[in-house]
Amino acid sequence: MEDKTTKIEKLAISGKKVFTTQDLAAIWQIPERRRLIELVKYYLREKRLTPIHKGIYAYGTDYTPLDIAQKLMPLSYISLYTTSQMYGLTFQYYETIYALALKSKKYTLGKQSYIYHRIKESIFYKQMGLVNNGRYIIADKERTITDCLYVFPGFAFDNLHGVDKEKLVKLAEIYNNKRLTKEVTKLLDLID
Repeated sequence: MEDKTTKIEKLAISGKKVFTTQDLAAIWQIPERRRLIELVKYYLREKRLTPIHKGIYAYGTDYTPLDIAQKLMPLSYISLYTTSQMYGLTFQYYETIYALALKSKKYTLGKQSYIYHRIKESIFYKQMGLVNNGRYIIADKERTITDCLYVFPGFAFDNLHGVDKEKLVKLAEIYNNKRLTKEVTKLLDLID
């Protein structure tokens, strides 16, 4: 029984709230799939883990839809409408979580929707403007602006206060897109 307690403690110590089966195998150092599944089933019965989606589990109750978004599609980062709202760049409220990934996909879990927009690998793997907080990866304010303009040409922002102009120009370069560069240049005059 002591072994099982230390396994749960490892989840708490990790600082993460949502885990895939692969995450659990790595954290618990269990290479045998059958043994891992039995342990997961045990913790589900004991209500120490909560099932979220096939192969995705939560520990505790203080996880967010953002934690889940990163696990539904591990090769993704949160951006677009979700972060534009978080940073006050737009005043519109969006319940759906928007992210960028290597392929487009939609999920609905209960009342929560997740939309992943496809972005080119050459852009996706550029780390500039991405923040990993240990639980998920999220675009910063400037990366949000360039992502929005790239995916939604002509995207309108309500507030550009506090945007780093220099960083915005550097970020625009990673997209290698003339239209985007022109839109960023026009925005520079609106940033105080």
